[in-house]
Amino acid sequence: MKRTIIWASLFLIVFSLGVQAKPKGKKSPVIPGTYSTTDGDFYTKFWKEMFKGGGPGQTGNELMALGEGFIFNQAKLQSVVLSDDPGYTYKTTYVRGKLTLNSSGPWLKSGKLRASNITVTNYSSQNPPLTGSLKFLLRFEGDFDNQPYHFVIEATYESQPEVKYGEEGNPVFQRGMDFDVTITITQNSN
Repeated sequence: MKRTIIWASLFLIVFSLGVQAKPKGKKSPVIPGTYSTTDGDFYTKFWKEMFKGGGPGQTGNELMALGEGFIFNQAKLQSVVLSDDPGYTYKTTYVRGKLTLNSSGPWLKSGKLRASNITVTNYSSQNPPLTGSLKFLLRFEGDFDNQPYHFVIEATYESQPEVKYGEEGNPVFQRGMDFDVTITITQNSN
């Protein structure tokens, strides 16, 4: 009986030490760093501004972008003012955007990173509107909703976008294929 109690006690001690030695929590699938299309880290497919407000620069227009491992969408135009950057004509603010990064991009081993309620600042020039060459610099940053990481994103474009017109001759959307994006992901310091 004494031997059984001693062996049982030793077993419990060894077992509890083994349980304590296991790492607590999962290792994050996020790979922090700076990723750029100009460095070939990932590619973009297209950006698109849907003229839900009725035309360029109208409240309610919606902005989206898609590429390898990312989608940005549902950003609604809130305001347009003259630019405070001398290289651009307008400064446009979009609100309530959503960003999803997935593991087909270089920033994740698995799963998805999500951010919502994003405010975007877009500096742009296009002369004449819709038919001239468009130049923009789009910036936004924030924290992901589901992981303790921060992101900073900058996108640039300079070319003549494709414009789609409706049956009445009104512009429905404009989009471009060749744009550059830099995504920087850092761990929050909490």
